[in-house]
Amino acid sequence: MSLLNAITLTEINKIFPNTELKREYLRLLSQEKPINTNNLRRIVDINNVIIDTWEYHISKRIIRDIFTRTDKYIKNRNAKNKIDELILDWNNLGLGDFEWPFSAMRFDQHVHILNRKDISEQEKDEILAGEVIKFRRIKEINALRNDYIEYLIFNNCEDIIPTLSNSKGVDFYINGEPFDQKVARSVSRPFIETYGEDYKEVAIQHPELVAEILYKYQDEERFGYEPRLLIVYIDSDLTNEDIENSLQNVNFNNPMEISFEYEHLDGRVMSYETYCYIILLHN
Repeated sequence: MSLLNAITLTEINKIFPNTELKREYLRLLSQEKPINTNNLRRIVDINNVIIDTWEYHISKRIIRDIFTRTDKYIKNRNAKNKIDELILDWNNLGLGDFEWPFSAMRFDQHVHILNRKDISEQEKDEILAGEVIKFRRIKEINALRNDYIEYLIFNNCEDIIPTLSNSKGVDFYINGEPFDQKVARSVSRPFIETYGEDYKEVAIQHPELVAEILYKYQDEERFGYEPRLLIVYIDSDLTNEDIENSLQNVNFNNPMEISFEYEHLDGRVMSYETYCYIILLHN
């Protein structure tokens, strides 16, 4: 059910992580609608009042206001300055190009190749130590970027209702519908192999192809076909301005319809349909 029309207990529990925030929401709502909140002692009564008095545009505005006072929002907003500090540290340490030194999934193979090189043990240790430092720092910077992106998305679209804490499976309700934010550090190897040297241009011109492949080649243990807000890195050496520019012209009115086939580990090939938004980050 869309939040444009009503709210159910499922959405209440996704948006509000605790009873205190539910009470705060009803307190603010009571300033605009005649609601008696004095005798709401049971959680079931609180939930029922939220359901019975739900009015999308008023409720959305109140929840967004509450969100701007949460630790999550403040942390996401402040991520921009922290990113600048860490990039400055990166440059001062002379860590070189801002590129992943190895794939986490292929770390064992990476070390095996390094061990076979005809260099000293000390040189191998120094190379790996430097790569691990780069890997850790990129992970930290990208985590902060994801927080800052979440902040920008919220501020760039008035029709977003955020979950007030981390909620598994749903990060935003966009125009009343639930979306799970997923971040991909590239358009994926299958996409690059399919479109070759022109893959960046193809991705920018046809983001729906990126979305289809990301759904099609996702890991089985994380498989899902729920609606997603996909954040995809085309370039890694991004400034905050690059990220802000990538988010300026996102159309949150019409999500893409995606159809894909997925080959499960048991050999079944299943067809799925879903819809998503996709944001490509590039300089």
